[in-house]
Order: sequence, then C-alpha cells, then structure tokens
Amino acid sequence: MPDALASSLERRILERRLLEIEAPWASEIVFPYYDGLSIRNLAHTVMRLLDGRPPSGWLGSAPLDGALWEPYWGRVKRVVLFISDGLGWRLLQELIASDPSFAQTVADLKAGGTLTPLTSVAPSTTAAALPAIWTGSSPLATGLVGTQLFLREISTLVSMLHYRPVAGRHRADVLEDWGLDFGTLLPLKTLGEALAERRIPSHLLLQKDLLGSGLSRVMHRGVQHVIRHISYTDLWINLRELLRQTRRERCFINVYWSAVDAMAHLYGAAAEQARVEIGRQLIDLRAALEADGVADGRTLFMLVADHGHSAITDYVSLQDHSPLAEALRCGPGGETRFRTLYLREGYRARVIDYLRQTLPDRFAAVCPVDAQAAGLFGPDPPHPEAGARLGDLTVIAREGAGLSEKRQGPLAPVSRHGGLSAHEMLVPLLLRVL
Repeated sequence: MPDALASSLERRILERRLLEIEAPWASEIVFPYYDGLSIRNLAHTVMRLLDGRPPSGWLGSAPLDGALWEPYWGRVKRVVLFISDGLGWRLLQELIASDPSFAQTVADLKAGGTLTPLTSVAPSTTAAALPAIWTGSSPLATGLVGTQLFLREISTLVSMLHYRPVAGRHRADVLEDWGLDFGTLLPLKTLGEALAERRIPSHLLLQKDLLGSGLSRVMHRGVQHVIRHISYTDLWINLRELLRQTRRERCFINVYWSAVDAMAHLYGAAAEQARVEIGRQLIDLRAALEADGVADGRTLFMLVADHGHSAITDYVSLQDHSPLAEALRCGPGGETRFRTLYLREGYRARVIDYLRQTLPDRFAAVCPVDAQAAGLFGPDPPHPEAGARLGDLTVIAREGAGLSEKRQGPLAPVSRHGGLSAHEMLVPLLLRVL
C-alpha cells in the first residue's frame, strides 16, 4: 500500500477540479496538477537542485511540491532522470500489491527515498508530455497539444510524433522538407539549453533509432553528450558505465526507454507481456544503480513516466455516426481518447448535442476556449498557434472508450492513452539518493 505521503498527495490530486464537465461520469476525471505535482515541474526541480535558481527566460519557477525535493536541497550535485514511457501509477501499485518479489524490487529501488504519484499533462500522451518534461512548460506553452494536430503553417493534419502528414505514406520527419523548422518549432528554452547556459554538463542515453528524429531534435536542444544504445541489454551496460564515468561530477543524466508503452499498446497494460517487461526493467535498473563505482552519496535518482495506459474495450467509429463525420472539416486530431475536432462553421452546437444525447456514457465535450481558461492545458502564456491547434471542440473519452476515425480491426491497440482517467493521468515518481 502507498505510504502516508503518497496517499496524501494522491488525495490532493484527485480532489483538484479545474472545470465542470457535463457528463454523468465526470467525477472519474483526473485533472493535471501543474503547480507542483506534475511532470511539468520536473525540469524546474532539476535546475533548483543543480543550480539553485531558475534559468533566465523560463516561464517563472515551478518546482515540485517542496515535500518531494527540498529534503535533497544542498545534498546532491548529480541528477539522473529515468523516463519509463507508459508506466502508470495505478498499474505499478497493482503489481506491488499482487507480487511480493516485484514489491521487493521496488522497495530496493526506493531504498529510503519516496515513491509518490504525479500527474501527466493534458492530453496525457508522449508528444505533449515529453516536451513538457524537457521545457518545464505546459502543452499550452509548447503548442504541442496532441499527437495529431492541424498545423496552419503547412495547412496539414500531421503526426507530432513522426512529423509527417497523417494522410498517405510519408517518411518520418518529411515536414522539414516542407519548410517546418525543427529548431524554432518549440519557442522555449529547453532543459539542455538552460543547463548549458549555467555550464552544467548534460547527458542523454537514447535508443539509436530515436536519435536525430524530429521530436528529439525539438526537445533535446542543448544536450551536450549523447550516448546511443541499440537494444535492451546494452542500455543497462551503457547506463552503468555512464554513471561510473560521471561519479562525483555535477551533471544531469536523462534516460528514456519506450518498451512499457509499446507492450501496453500491443498486448494491454495488464497483460503478462507488459507486466514482465516492467518487472525486468526494474530489476535491471536496480542492478545498474547498485553496481560498484556508481553511488557517490551526492546523486539524486528520479524514476518517472510520461503517462499511463487505459484499456480500450469500446471503439466508437466516426464512420458509424454520420452527424459527427459530417461536421468535420478535416480528419480528427488529438488522440483516440482525447479528440481535437476541427469543425465546419456552425456545427459545434450540433456535435455537442449529439454526443450528449447519443453517447453520454462514453464521451464528454468541452469547448477548448473554456478548457484553456480553466487551465486544463496549463497555466503558462499560450504558444501563438495553440488556440488554432486546439480546434473547435475537445472530446474526452471515459475509461474504456475511444473515438476513432475509422472502424477498428482485430489489430487495433488494446490499450491507449491521452485521456484523463486515473490510469492514464497518474504516474509514479521515485526519488532516492545514490
């Protein structure tokens, strides 16, 4: 069971209500807690621990709640942030409660530190969450408010994970050839740039096939040292050696691993394949941290996720709801569980009424302007294109439901994210000193 601090913080998160949503299941929604208990606050915390002050040019100072990081103030000079894509807080707690050996592994990793929940951002998806981690800013400020967005710059609905048009067959990052500048797409100072400005070395350990991708180039600007790995096994060897090489140095190390997310999409977050992956990952992480020559008593290790996962048992296709399909002026944006609809003039009220009358137990409609004003997408000044990219209507799916453009076949993902359920929004934060 979670300890007193974790239980207290989880209650605070669940009690946060940013706006009223008209749905019979509205109480199930978990809102982002941008002011101290979200992944947006991680970069600010890293800077406070390593430099003592926020970087110039950032949108204020917004570290984690003091109960989480202040005990380490003045004690650490190296920070290691391990991002496990897709590892949700609720799933982790279920594994701890059901498997004593798994619980022991987590206890060993925690080693006198803390394990508490944070929230992801809205939408709870990688394309929005990772840039929030790397800039200390919310999706509203980064302008990366979903996986699929209509970009006015090129008048196209695009994938913000692969930087290519949604329609047709295109190679990844082809939008750069179309004039999209990856260097200025994110008009904010990144954590790598902020650290370089203060002459603090930064290291990135990343899969070889992700290095040089559009998303990496957008958010990893300023990182000074990049170490690639090819498979699962060399990840841990490279991490162990990097920790040995930087022992007693003031620096920041980031590690990203995507397998939990991939397993959850393919098999389901609760499937044996995903559970074994999580267990193996934590065992190998424990071994790397406990290897000789790694610990120095001045390192803060942080394990976090960008989002969790929600099992999809009910795909609702726009093809089966002609009033919805008729209202669209282009394909739907956002995520299956958090749709951004770009509507024809005069159709918004019709779509809202249709959803309330026909699918009230599965979806809730929110006007993006109202959601933005309430802080759903963050408290920061908006990106110049944020309003246009958020479209005309936000459709939030209840746990288990998804709104797809086409009818889904047998190979459709059995688990997704992006929505505001507890399984997606709550993510773990483990802190301990090495």
